[in-house]
Amino acid sequence: MRLPAVRRAVNAIAGDIARMPIKAYAYQGDDWVDIGRDPIVVALNEQASEFHTATDFKRWMFMQALTWGNSFALISRRGTTFDQFIPLDNNDVQLNRAADGRYYYTTSEYGDVAPADIIHLRMPQSVRQLWGTSPVMEAARAMALSSELETAGLEGYRQPGMGKIAITTNESVGADGVRKMADAYVSAHSGAQGMLRPIIAQNGATVQQVGRSLVDQDWIAGRKNAIEDVARVFGIPPYVLFSESGSAYTAEQSRMYADSLAAYTDAWGAELGSKLYGADYCVKFDKTALLRGSFNESMQAYREAVQLGVMTPNEVRKELGLAPIDGGDEMYVGPNMQTTGGSDEAGNETAVDDDDSDVSE
Repeated sequence: MRLPAVRRAVNAIAGDIARMPIKAYAYQGDDWVDIGRDPIVVALNEQASEFHTATDFKRWMFMQALTWGNSFALISRRGTTFDQFIPLDNNDVQLNRAADGRYYYTTSEYGDVAPADIIHLRMPQSVRQLWGTSPVMEAARAMALSSELETAGLEGYRQPGMGKIAITTNESVGADGVRKMADAYVSAHSGAQGMLRPIIAQNGATVQQVGRSLVDQDWIAGRKNAIEDVARVFGIPPYVLFSESGSAYTAEQSRMYADSLAAYTDAWGAELGSKLYGADYCVKFDKTALLRGSFNESMQAYREAVQLGVMTPNEVRKELGLAPIDGGDEMYVGPNMQTTGGSDEAGNETAVDDDDSDVSE
């Protein structure tokens, strides 16, 4: 997390997923029906516990999973009724297997806990079954390269605009003289003002640059590649971690980003659904807000949806967080979407007109 790209990836993913509304659906009559604001949905979207808002709770859970590979929360119940979520420290939970093959969790504060009473969000596992693997540890080599590039950048900026040089002289200055010349050069030309001081050579001495400066070298390109590696580690498009233009995502970029987050939301939604509801229920993260793209693209998409009869104006206003308006529940279809020649009377009138024109001729 000390690497800017890693921190940005974790914060972006955790923050964006934490802001997504969570909806629960029940399978009824061959269809999935939104169950609305039941106590669990309220906890996942508004208030997770007495001390945690839903956003704080989800962001903590997601950041723990993305950083360490696993995150845990105890499901507190009053009898059989859901009460609240209690976040658990990642280091205080272990997953064990009994002699009869049954799995159970051991916590430092609550002792042994059945799997049905713990939310366990995990990253893809490659070492231990049912135990997530940290993406940072999986890509340790890429993380090491990123760290080296950050260190190289700090060292390079201590001597801005100046690469390693060679001073050639015909005089024999001796070992002490070489050290004094080197120390004098570092003292005069390092630091923020170093590039402003000229190099003065005397008695036929020449100065030649033999190393590449921070400005000349490929450090910036290497750092960009390292950031792209971090994006690949977390499975998101690289433009999420840096934007050279500074503009908002296009609709296509937003869709690509939302699709990449499905690897997390689908797995974590399945965990929430199985632990909180059981069979014939599912929990989904609503990515609608993430798919909008820029404001102009959103307005264009909504306009086309209304004109094509896909959405009503009030459905658009609901997604934008606006109040409904009178008449906004009616479906509007543009003239180019209406069928032609559907009326017998119109067809007969056309036929008569054609006959009249023939007679007049």
